Amino acid sequence: MDRVLTDFVKVLRNANVEVSPAETMDAISVIDAIGYANKKLLKRSLAVALPKTLEEKQQFSKCFDAFFSEDFNKETKEKEQPFNDISLNSDLAKHLKEDSQAELMLAIEKAAEKSEIREIKYFTQRSVFTRRILEEMGVGDLENELMQIGAMNSNSLPTETEQQMRNYLNNLREVVSDYVQEQFLLHGDVSGEKLREQIFRSMNMAQIDRSYLHEVHSLVRKMAKKLVNMYSRRKKNYRKGKLNVRKTIQKNWSNQGILFNLRWSYKKIDKPKIIVLCDVSGSVGAYSRFMLMFLFSLTEVISKIRAFVFSSHLGEVTEHFKKGHLEPAIEDALSKYGGGSTDYAQALSDLTSLCMDDIDKKTTVVILGDARNNFGPEKAHLLKGIYERAKQVFWLNPEGKYRWDTGDSVMKTYSAYCTKVFQCGNIDQLERVISTLLRTAI
Repeated sequence: MDRVLTDFVKVLRNANVEVSPAETMDAISVIDAIGYANKKLLKRSLAVALPKTLEEKQQFSKCFDAFFSEDFNKETKEKEQPFNDISLNSDLAKHLKEDSQAELMLAIEKAAEKSEIREIKYFTQRSVFTRRILEEMGVGDLENELMQIGAMNSNSLPTETEQQMRNYLNNLREVVSDYVQEQFLLHGDVSGEKLREQIFRSMNMAQIDRSYLHEVHSLVRKMAKKLVNMYSRRKKNYRKGKLNVRKTIQKNWSNQGILFNLRWSYKKIDKPKIIVLCDVSGSVGAYSRFMLMFLFSLTEVISKIRAFVFSSHLGEVTEHFKKGHLEPAIEDALSKYGGGSTDYAQALSDLTSLCMDDIDKKTTVVILGDARNNFGPEKAHLLKGIYERAKQVFWLNPEGKYRWDTGDSVMKTYSAYCTKVFQCGNIDQLERVISTLLRTAI
């Protein structure tokens, strides 16, 4: 079977385009008929044979353009002055001397083929394959020649030619690194994605590097969607539970006692009310975005929910979260209420004045924060009043338990008026806590 086509099919499957064996055989027939010469015709023909849905066709287009790309990194280096006569005899040095971009890229592709670049699975393997390709291209021989030239040079400064060659060598490393990155995006196994997800789920949210925020945001959105699908289904109570014998006999009296129409006993489930307070102050800045993502997901699941954010003062974001999109809603909440000094006393006072009358035995109150009050007044009696009126009060603290009640933390004081206090320092813990919350509240 055609190696190029099978590699392309693997790329499509990694991009969640489902290609069956029968469709692969159809694609082989297409290749036999038209070949690879006409790229536009090939793309249109394979687009008929392989993708099915609109989303798959969009992914197919991206994968095709990336896989059959002809111009890899055209801007890798600028023209420089020609080399002076010097004894650089390695094949790689000759490629760099000739300054032929096409030949250089061909050499990279050949070295990548020998290094089995298509077997790359995990993002942690990028540096390994980069080094393998450079070694296959002869970087080691070139470095040895440059070291010998440097040893023969009586001056401490490198010659112009030597410096020029080292610049070309640095550019080559960048080109190969970019090439490996492209190949990883094409050939990286789905298991690599799962491995990254497992790592991000278990990492402390404050320790996740900002360069990975996009991937983590995608993971949180996926988890939030799962919660929405799990708890947004309307539970039907009709024809569930125990048979109501008395009502069944009454209903079938006109049928001479033949039980055509059955009646069931079931309890009416009232829709819960949830009030959520999210601390977006500087002390929990690393956690705020993740907490707000789950808070946003709750507004999609439950109709009777009021969402508040606070640092120095409290503000309601319920309608903005329900009507807006995820990223703009979070950015707006952080810009309006985030970054200030935490004042739990003021937040509890504002909450009491805004919605104390709405809190009853159907209400679950959730507080997301580290309970660090900057040594200010606690006003725990306000939380006590909320606890006595509500069905349950949950506190979600992102800090480790060993840090509770240290410094300006008043977690012990507030926990006395909470149904339960959870630690949720990573995404996995936060998901389990929110799932527990929804299960007990709904």
